[in-house]
Amino acid sequence: MFSGNIRRMDLILTDDETELVAACVNAIGTPDFPRFIGQLCASLCSSDNVYLTVLFDSLAPVALYSNHGKASQHELLKLYLEAAYLLDPFVLQFRRKLGDQVLSLDEVAPDDFKQSEYFAKFFRDMGLRDECGMILHFDAQTALFFSMGNELSGASAKPERLKNAYPIVSSLARRHWTNLSPDNTDGAGRLGAHLQAAFDAFGTSVLSPREGEIVRMILKGHSSKSIARAFDNSPETIKVHRKRIYTKLGVASQGELLSIFLEALSNMPATATCDPLEFYLITE
Repeated sequence: MFSGNIRRMDLILTDDETELVAACVNAIGTPDFPRFIGQLCASLCSSDNVYLTVLFDSLAPVALYSNHGKASQHELLKLYLEAAYLLDPFVLQFRRKLGDQVLSLDEVAPDDFKQSEYFAKFFRDMGLRDECGMILHFDAQTALFFSMGNELSGASAKPERLKNAYPIVSSLARRHWTNLSPDNTDGAGRLGAHLQAAFDAFGTSVLSPREGEIVRMILKGHSSKSIARAFDNSPETIKVHRKRIYTKLGVASQGELLSIFLEALSNMPATATCDPLEFYLITE
């Protein structure tokens, strides 16, 4: 059930959007459908870019469609699917099981997220300024995720019209994807469950349990104030923990921490069960 809480308004489609709805209907069951429904959602959000993936509870996302055209963007999206999705605020929102939702980045991200290294790499380096996302569940463990982003030089994404168009988009998607699961999506399970376990174990070989919790929150983009609220501590105490963590890991910034995290997970074999940081240290 859709959980978006906004006042219902009449939805007026533009001529182009009406044509896209018709194109979606005609493309149901064909390889063209993801492109047309992606373009429709981007138009409804007044967005420049769209990235459509399947989300799973314990598996890596699977990309279905993207209109990102630059080679540098493709490299970042590859890195995202390999490991960085574990830090995505929308993926974390999906795993909270709050129903189908249309949300802006500001509604799901922790405070100071736009000052985080994750935002710098997967938004600014992608040429994007923000994001609007729609989570559409097929069952408790599976959902489509439509990510609409706006370029740095453009206006902010606007989720209101997509919220109002949710019944249309949902109906079209469910007609096309009548059965969506890891079994019928190529590459769905590649290292997904392994990566989630690796993320949970990151730093455990050198950090205390509390420091491990804090470092994972740092990687997700939480500020010291946000972490302090979560642990009922003062920001000053968290800053002390943060300094000790950086010293133990041999880093001087959140950027270096993110680089170590991504490289360690990339080097870690799928059969390994230890702290992925050990594989980063081995390769040094």
